[in-house]
Amino acid sequence: MDTSIFGLRFKSNESLQPAAADLEAFLASQRSPGSMETHQDDFADFRRYVEIVEQFESGPYRGLGRPDFDQRMLLEVLSHTRFFRPSLRIAIEEYKYHLHQLLTLDFSKPEKFVRSAEEELLKLNPKKRDDQQKNTRLQALIAQRKKDIDALIRQRRMLAGELCHIAAYVRDNIVRVQLLCEGAMASLVNLQIGGEKTAELIEDLKAHFKEEVRGRRQMGAVTPEYLETVKAEVAQLSQRLTQQVLEDMRSVTGIYEAFSGHAKKNAALLTELIDGADRARKNDAARDNQVFAQIERALVALIKEFRAEVKPPASERAEERHEDLLREKRREMLDHIFAVLKEQRKADTRTI
Repeated sequence: MDTSIFGLRFKSNESLQPAAADLEAFLASQRSPGSMETHQDDFADFRRYVEIVEQFESGPYRGLGRPDFDQRMLLEVLSHTRFFRPSLRIAIEEYKYHLHQLLTLDFSKPEKFVRSAEEELLKLNPKKRDDQQKNTRLQALIAQRKKDIDALIRQRRMLAGELCHIAAYVRDNIVRVQLLCEGAMASLVNLQIGGEKTAELIEDLKAHFKEEVRGRRQMGAVTPEYLETVKAEVAQLSQRLTQQVLEDMRSVTGIYEAFSGHAKKNAALLTELIDGADRARKNDAARDNQVFAQIERALVALIKEFRAEVKPPASERAEERHEDLLREKRREMLDHIFAVLKEQRKADTRTI
């Protein structure tokens, strides 16, 4: 079993899979008659996010330049959640394609013909030769149309089943995204409460200035006033680093909270709609397709409505050499945070 988020979809009906050219042509078609928008327009923002995440994951800052801290935090979370993956886009593309096939199934013509032919049969006189021949022709045509209707019913069952499977695949995986985000938030709380890494970074700051004092002492340039200045700088920078680390954790937590809320809301909506779709799938008489259209709108909203913004923490200006030192330690803290979160995901995967 593939337990990764948006991994392989095992319940796909191979007999229904569209050819690449057919799917491409459908996605390029109008979303509705007279509309200027196409089906593939629904995926524009999602494709952009996928491309950015793939560039970020392909190597350190490859194709992106060196992201600043707010970009780095956002990209790390986007990568960690595995939400922006081509497999999710493909699943929704296929859902839209199969829904279109479902909606184009035409039961009305053969059923109308059967009703009209059966009414005509009642008017025939079985004793007349011409009516006997007409009766035979009509009976054969009615039998053929009923076979056509049975074939349409079988096709509808398969399409409706595939739509239910795709919707369940998406729902199950966004539940995994939600759980991953909740686990990440819990880990961030533990990191914040423990504070071991922050304390380690502050010790690194102190060691940096001790080395600087040692160098100046060898040149005979150390005075009591200088030592007091260094102590004040260390205290100020330690306080700033602690505050920036705290703000960074809050920013990262905020992105996970947004993802978690988005996933939870859509998982609940899809669960409700899937229950209705399963009932509609089994009801051949009603042939209600409305719930499948509602699922399509929910899937499109899932990939279009999420927006993540990160506000970088405000920082006071200081000497450039101190800014470089703070950036280095802040970057080291982010490395540590996401190393812990990724290791937690691996542990969770092994537990499944």
